[in-house]
Amino acid sequence: MSASTEPPRKPSLPRAAALGLCGGLLLGGLYLLGIGLRGLFGAQDCAGLTGPQCDLLRQTHHELGRVQSTFGGALVSLAAALLVLLRRRASSPPADSP
Repeated sequence: MSASTEPPRKPSLPRAAALGLCGGLLLGGLYLLGIGLRGLFGAQDCAGLTGPQCDLLRQTHHELGRVQSTFGGALVSLAAALLVLLRRRASSPPADSP
């Protein structure tokens, strides 16, 4: 057998924990981003409210949506960056010598 096979890598508990953390950050960031975008672009129900109360409700939802979407996007980018750092690296191909 001329094909050299690399022995399988042992599972790593810290790496698995870090991947779980990345998954949690990604899911939480996507949820926060969705809620923030809904607050930014969604229509508020002003039934039973006066004009100033409705304006206050719209302004509050807009500002909270802006902050939530900003932080949701930041969490998603952080999770993506950590996933890139934690990915398994392929072994380098053997160099052919003449």
